[in-house]
Amino acid sequence: MKTIFVTSDVTYVKDNYLSLIDRVTSQKDLPAGIDAAAVIMIKVPEKLLLKNIFGLLAIGAPGFSFTLMRNLLQSRLNDPRVKLLNERGIRLFSCKTVNSQAALQFIGGLQPDLMVNMRTRNIYKKPVLDLPRIGCINIHHGLLPDNRGTMCDLWAWIEDRPVGFSIHWMNEKIDDGSIIERCEVDTQGVRSYIEIPFRSSQLEAPCLLNCLERIRRHGRTIGMPNVTEKENYTRTPSPAKIAEIRRRGLRL
Repeated sequence: MKTIFVTSDVTYVKDNYLSLIDRVTSQKDLPAGIDAAAVIMIKVPEKLLLKNIFGLLAIGAPGFSFTLMRNLLQSRLNDPRVKLLNERGIRLFSCKTVNSQAALQFIGGLQPDLMVNMRTRNIYKKPVLDLPRIGCINIHHGLLPDNRGTMCDLWAWIEDRPVGFSIHWMNEKIDDGSIIERCEVDTQGVRSYIEIPFRSSQLEAPCLLNCLERIRRHGRTIGMPNVTEKENYTRTPSPAKIAEIRRRGLRL
């Protein structure tokens, strides 16, 4: 099963998703019959990154800011993910969006069976969704079907709800498609949010590898309904909300 993994060149994960990319492109970890055909890195505009870095610092989220700055510098100067993929002979393609003509040509040329979206905010349009033979799946950082939108794990943490991620089939709607797997993340003792995406990434690797094996055997038949009557849609917290979080002794 020829698989393409898609991630952002700069993320909020402390190791910039290095450990996850290591696991899902390693021949010793990949289940038999699954091939890591390529990794696509979505280039986040530097102007946007710098705006976020200084903005987050100004509103009292230094953990976010410093992690973003470190990952930006590392991705531009000496990205260990690029070195790893080159050593393994895995194709690497960079683009601003998977919906670009260049990306469509690259993906189409590989004729993949599956694509996996990992921490990008790209909204896949129909031409991309139609390219893989089996389909596209996404790692959503909230427990579907109830938790949708952005920063779901942050809101769950500050509201003392279960924190976790879901892997689901993708379609033209956001956070939609049948749920393949849900996994809770242990946040006991966590006082700084930036630790949560990293803890999550450590669990995403085995969970994703298991999902890939199930998809290889059963295709799109796996999955459970992604419907709820108590949808909790979240967005990036406002400066006032961040100030409230800090007053509670929680760090961002």
